[in-house]
Amino acid sequence: MLVAGAAFWVLGVCTAGANNSVEWQTLGNQVNADGKPYYVQRFTVKADEPFDRLAFCMFKRSMETVNPQDTLIEILPGYFAVASPRFASVAAGDTVVIDVITKGAMRNISYSPDGFHLVKDGKVVKVSANRLPITSFKQQWATTDGRDGMIYGPAAFEMNDSLRSQLRPAPYMQIPTPKKVTLAGSRMIAKPVLVTAKADDPRHDYYRVDITGDTAVIYTNSTHPQAVKNMLQRRLDESADASGRVPAAVIEDWADLPYRGFMYDVARNFNDKESVKSVLSLMARYGLNVFHFHLGDDEAWRVEMPSLPELTQVGARRGYTMTDDAPFLKQIYSGDGDPNSTDTPANGFYTVADFIEILQYADSLGITVIPEFDTPGHSRAAIRAMEHRYRTTGDASLRLIHDGDTSKYSSAQAYHDNTLNPALEGPYKFWGIVMDDVIKMYEQAGLEKPVIHIGGDEVPAHVWDGSDVAVKFMKEKGMTHQRDLHAYFVERVARLAADRGLKIAGWQEIALDHSPEYDAAVLPVVAAVNSWTNAGSKSSKMAGLGYPIILSNVDYLYFDQTPTTHPEEPGLVWGGIVDEFRPLHATLDNIFSKDKNLQSRVAGVTGTIFAETVRSHGMIERYLLPRLLGLAERGHNTSATISDEEYFGALTGEMARWAAEGREFYLRQPGIRLSNGKIEMNEPYGAGEIRYTLDGSQPTAQSTLYTGPFDPGTATQVKARLYYGPAWSVTSILDIK
Repeated sequence: MLVAGAAFWVLGVCTAGANNSVEWQTLGNQVNADGKPYYVQRFTVKADEPFDRLAFCMFKRSMETVNPQDTLIEILPGYFAVASPRFASVAAGDTVVIDVITKGAMRNISYSPDGFHLVKDGKVVKVSANRLPITSFKQQWATTDGRDGMIYGPAAFEMNDSLRSQLRPAPYMQIPTPKKVTLAGSRMIAKPVLVTAKADDPRHDYYRVDITGDTAVIYTNSTHPQAVKNMLQRRLDESADASGRVPAAVIEDWADLPYRGFMYDVARNFNDKESVKSVLSLMARYGLNVFHFHLGDDEAWRVEMPSLPELTQVGARRGYTMTDDAPFLKQIYSGDGDPNSTDTPANGFYTVADFIEILQYADSLGITVIPEFDTPGHSRAAIRAMEHRYRTTGDASLRLIHDGDTSKYSSAQAYHDNTLNPALEGPYKFWGIVMDDVIKMYEQAGLEKPVIHIGGDEVPAHVWDGSDVAVKFMKEKGMTHQRDLHAYFVERVARLAADRGLKIAGWQEIALDHSPEYDAAVLPVVAAVNSWTNAGSKSSKMAGLGYPIILSNVDYLYFDQTPTTHPEEPGLVWGGIVDEFRPLHATLDNIFSKDKNLQSRVAGVTGTIFAETVRSHGMIERYLLPRLLGLAERGHNTSATISDEEYFGALTGEMARWAAEGREFYLRQPGIRLSNGKIEMNEPYGAGEIRYTLDGSQPTAQSTLYTGPFDPGTATQVKARLYYGPAWSVTSILDIK
């Protein structure tokens, strides 16, 4: 059963002993007497000494322990602990098995637990952790009613055969494909020296260049001519023959959209500044020019604010605690229970110097940075940080909530305490200070004032029902719905921005279903609205009102969604399957209105990675590549350009470069089939190594190399993976009857 835990926070951290470990596995999907699916999670704990609790993170699901002595505690939605008197009798090297019945079916590895640690006398005991492969046996991913998302070897073989493309981009036609390339016959010349000059043309990032001599002048209207020069240099490098000579040509190009962006969430799980700079370099390579930097959310605040040091002192650290009065946040998604650990994505932030370095690096690449701090929902980290400030300084002027609020609600991420109260003055003083600190950092970086993204999305229903302050405020203002209070908040924050010479951006909720008076007040301050649902009518409605729409459709452009139904493939599933082709297919006609007048009001497109399932920079690259190429193509050309076959050939050609750079990227799984008594395998790229096993074990980079068809002998199962540089695929399985 679920019970509330005692209120205390961790006073210290014990280091892991040699035998402190947790091994997790699922015992397989089942159905209960009512026909409802469930599965049993087994935690096998090996400890040096007695302990009090096993704690772990996992997407919230209904759970109960099998052993009646064990008690399951919800510390935070998504953060749990199991307590039991059984743990008190553990001796060095003993093993304790904890079984937890979990509602629903396990179909995807990203929905398994993480962030394991033990707790002893209120102190964290770090452990080594191991999750057994979900591909160990079929019941782990398939359900008894026949639902099975596994992509088996024969299906993968057929898909790979259909995908493989020998096509590679023609000279200068690398993604994003330019509008006009005129080759001078077969004439080849030495690579010219590139210089830039101004061009007077109204089209976005227009340039024209004549590649016929030792020097090529790039005539461009871009505010970042170096970015155009870098893009053209890439086209030259990738179009050169073996001797380094390039085709003589005239190129004329421009982008259909001024805003070609990527949103990188570091609030849910952190990656350092070098990771950010690496992502920025990829963006620039493929012609993206807006970096939407998701820095503040429920789970963390990731950039230093000199005027409000608590935002990172509290809001950038997560660990084990049973109370909200701790000087750090409760753990979520990942971590080891220690708020001071430096080797976990739970903790970390960018100093002022780090952030300035990121801003300047982005600017050198022709990329504008839009920082986001999500409010009034998605504000748990800021709320807890300001409450800590209030407790330690007595300053109540920056509180974002008030005592006595009995509102009961659940956010999209199941939080019950993540929304600030717009009826208070604290949120507006808070936002003014944040804006001023951000402006100073941009000034120190030598850059113009930024657009600041205020979020504005997913405010839960009934969020202020129990706030007497909000109820009174709404009555005084003549508000009839809490949506009006939300609108009031956005309008006031927009006014704070306007007073400072800033523009704001927000998610679609800031532009949907408001009054004409609201639109008249807010719209002039809004630089961008991210339309994220897959309902095109909402985007069209906002565009019709005049809001600058940034198409961010979840079912085409959320790269944190899984690319396949394979249970081993990381990623979320709520928005549908987003494979490498979905961004390419995100033409205006596919994801927006076909009304050309409305299409002209679309300001941009952006790809998105929310980081609930991210644990490393390598995972960011796996989510980003190769989908980034489809995004780049659609940001540059809003109508269909290249075919799927040309696109697959182009991204296949890019993979060699990514592998040489040591980047991770998504690989499709190898195919396996039995034909004429022989095992045959294939892959769609014409590159990489297929490694396989015949004993049911998980393939690794050291497993047997596939070199051609072979007799399986007495083997009853073949498993294989594709490896290419640091990249790897999920496991393919062929059962031999």
